[in-house]
Amino acid sequence: MAWQLHYTSAESGPSGRSGFQIVAETPGLPAGLAAHVTPYLTYRPPPSLPTAPAPDEIRAMPVALSYGPAGDRFALTRCVYLGQDYSGRYGNFLGHALVLTDGDLVGLRPIEFWRAALWADVPAGPGSPLPELTDLMPGAELDPESLGQWLKAGGPVAYRRLGILLELARRSLATGQGRLVLVSPDSDEIVRWIAVISYSLSWETVTRLSFITYSGDPASTTQVIVGTTPDVWIPTDVDATVVTLAEEPQPIETGRFSDTVRDLWRSMDLGGIDELAAFNAADPDTAAALVALCLTGAELSAAEQAAVAVLVEGGLPDWVWPPLSEHAGLLGFALAAAVAVHGPAEFAGPFAARCALLALLDPALTPPHGPLPEAHRREVTDAARTELVSAGELTRLVGILRVADRSCLELPAADVEHAAAALVGPALTGVVEQVGRTPLGWREPLLAGLVSGLERSSPRTRSAVLKPDICRLLADWDLRSAPATGTMVIAWQVETSRVGRVDGTVRLLSLDHPPQGQDEREKALAAIWRAEPTADECHRLIEHAGDRLQSSHTLSSLPARLYVAAGLKGQDAAKVATHVQQARLEGFVADDAEAVLGAVQMADIHTPGQAVSQMERLTVLSPHIDRELQPLVCAWAAKSLAKQDTRFRMELLRRLSEPARRWLLDGWLTARAGRDEQAALLEIAIRLRRADVQIPRLDQWAEDFVNSWSPFGSMESRFKNDRELMAGLQELMKSRRRGIRRWGGR
Repeated sequence: MAWQLHYTSAESGPSGRSGFQIVAETPGLPAGLAAHVTPYLTYRPPPSLPTAPAPDEIRAMPVALSYGPAGDRFALTRCVYLGQDYSGRYGNFLGHALVLTDGDLVGLRPIEFWRAALWADVPAGPGSPLPELTDLMPGAELDPESLGQWLKAGGPVAYRRLGILLELARRSLATGQGRLVLVSPDSDEIVRWIAVISYSLSWETVTRLSFITYSGDPASTTQVIVGTTPDVWIPTDVDATVVTLAEEPQPIETGRFSDTVRDLWRSMDLGGIDELAAFNAADPDTAAALVALCLTGAELSAAEQAAVAVLVEGGLPDWVWPPLSEHAGLLGFALAAAVAVHGPAEFAGPFAARCALLALLDPALTPPHGPLPEAHRREVTDAARTELVSAGELTRLVGILRVADRSCLELPAADVEHAAAALVGPALTGVVEQVGRTPLGWREPLLAGLVSGLERSSPRTRSAVLKPDICRLLADWDLRSAPATGTMVIAWQVETSRVGRVDGTVRLLSLDHPPQGQDEREKALAAIWRAEPTADECHRLIEHAGDRLQSSHTLSSLPARLYVAAGLKGQDAAKVATHVQQARLEGFVADDAEAVLGAVQMADIHTPGQAVSQMERLTVLSPHIDRELQPLVCAWAAKSLAKQDTRFRMELLRRLSEPARRWLLDGWLTARAGRDEQAALLEIAIRLRRADVQIPRLDQWAEDFVNSWSPFGSMESRFKNDRELMAGLQELMKSRRRGIRRWGGR
């Protein structure tokens, strides 16, 4: 059942508005479907025709028959020019659309509805119901026999053009890209070419072939095949191949489908065209290759044979088997094997024999069924050893081993290892699959050779080859003699949580890396320890790796990363730092630990002398410890010392060296200080100032603090019982007033 639509310009449509609109439709048309159809209902007259054409000129204007998708259905539309609309303006047309449902076009090509009797030439009255069409009758003009005679009358040029058009249409259907624009002043010529192309394809394929017989704007159409007239402007950059039918066909490289169908049309073998169309192959070239092989014994390329083999697996018409068996000697291994497995048993013999012969000559192929006859064993053994040297790819090498295993051949294991090692490169793929295909007796020398090749290859090659499936394959392999390969395998095991970070690190450190392999090991360790370490991991590493931590920048940095992550809070940082010292580790890992313990232990200091000694040591250590750890150590030490009374802190500042004093003041002055701490710092600044101890940064802070806003009342209430502090506060306030007079001009 098909729904109908009429689209034209009306003075008053079903909704009462004027202009172009749907004026009539089949009742029950699903909501929203019209919106998918109306883009096809458009018509622009050829520009060379007069603006106000006469009636005979209107009747001569090309008809636009169009077919294409409309939502989840397909639409078949016909647009004809009407001339004037209700207001007397030219440009009106009638668009008649059929919205098709499943089954409406079974066995029919859409182009067959050219000049069918069902098309309306005048629009129905606005709001008129259009009937459902349950039996779509095509036109009578485009039958295959008459089209074949038309091609014959066109001579060699017509057949050359046919091959080109078929190839272009096939490419569009195969890739889903590109369009074909046919240019001719004769619409019937365009229609015939669309019809010939449609009859050359299977019905299922033709239902995906959208077309329009005439368009006044080819650049904006979406159909695969577009017809137009020579006077219509076509942009030079239009996304389509433009074919002017009046000109000599421009040669292009055509494929098997185009050549075969062209020859079938030339010989008027309509039955052969039907047989080819019956395959309904995703790629028409494949079906055409099989038909050519069966009917003419054509020699197929390796790619064609592989594609036909896939077609064979899906089943073939019965007529194929006898002629195909007559040409078994022309088949390659894949196609012969497919026919032997999927064809009728009575025809399997010659194809199985062909497979056996090719497998003996080409070890890359699946071995023949049954053992190799004794008479051929020595010949094949010698050939197999020769092929090992030039295997070229793993699949081929494994094929040789499979033939050797099935045929009971004896090959030296050293030859297999050498051949496998030579295959390692960036393009090496399918290792796990091919190892799985390798007979058990040959797997160990094959893997040994692959590991040897990986170890000799560049880091980039190893990275390209050692994918997860191969790492999984080598996880239990003894890689002590292959440290570069072992590093990548262990790193993968840690990344996939098959091995813990500590255990993986210890295993990495146990590999005997040569000097040129240290960078690869370091990169692996950096990846393993990308996430922050835990205290337990640090303890285990110190215990199991010991001074080997110092051989890696990444590992030496782990304790510092823990200290930073912990912010020196809790016991984790101190315990790890203590463990580092107990293990007698050296280098910056030891400096980091000493700095952490020095900062943490600052809270237990009771005398300024002890604090001075500790601060001076921290000051010396600071440039040598982890960059992110530096501010934490400073802040922690400063915070601990800030808890001491002001006299303690004053004495400390007096006795510290300038670098240590600057380091400590950084911690005090940059910390978020509450009112009590601000008062303490201000008191220290005032007393040191009045004692003539010059600490410029602290003095500047005190002046800025007092002068930046009005803390005077708060500080006055705190210092009111101490004349020295009040006097110092007054001095600071005087500097504030001097600043006000200076900026205020008074």
